[in-house]
Amino acid sequence: MVILGALVNGIATVIGGVLGLVFKRRVSQKLGDFLMQGLGLCVMLVGVQGMVKGQSITITVLSIVVGGILGYWIDIDAAIHRFGDWIQRKLDAAFKGSTALGNFSDGFVAATLFICIGAMAILGSLQSGLQLDHSTLYAKALIDMVVVMVMATTLGVGVPFSGVCVFVYEAALSLAASALAPLLTDAVIAEMVCAGSLLLLAIGMNMLKITDIKVANFLPAAFLPIALCAIPSLM
Repeated sequence: MVILGALVNGIATVIGGVLGLVFKRRVSQKLGDFLMQGLGLCVMLVGVQGMVKGQSITITVLSIVVGGILGYWIDIDAAIHRFGDWIQRKLDAAFKGSTALGNFSDGFVAATLFICIGAMAILGSLQSGLQLDHSTLYAKALIDMVVVMVMATTLGVGVPFSGVCVFVYEAALSLAASALAPLLTDAVIAEMVCAGSLLLLAIGMNMLKITDIKVANFLPAAFLPIALCAIPSLM
């Protein structure tokens, strides 16, 4: 089953988010913020480890520039926030604007970006699609479950819903990998991991409140190496 890894990752994310909401009152805001800072450091570490896999700085720069332009033009960040805000309004209507739910949009966007961007999501999905090897996504599921559990204690009810996004995202990558197998050489995968890990580094810096980068608008950059690696002069 090609999408088994994605399914496990999605379920684990939902479970982690729900557990975070259940134990939310037992975790103080101060402790939650402190743990999020620690996770931010871990995210940056994973990003740095993935970035060194890149073999061409030219492809990375072009991916970020061209992908950033495309994402900015489409405004992916705003689209994600509009979707989150729409669900927020539905929840407000159903629960009469209870502040106990937290801000759905903030939690949904932060958790979705964290679990969908980076080396493990890309590599794990490709392994599932090309080799039916789900081990990377299983490991990622455990990490995501812990991360979203902490996120949910501070960012609220939007966090568990990110499990749906991670399933759709990774399942789509896994299915696409089968169709694109001839194009996904080791060099292409390495550059995709490098670009995705650079975005993961940005997420870590956002979590530490060092920056306020709209990382979602750079999402196309993680996939541009598929086309750019086909240009011999860039390698």
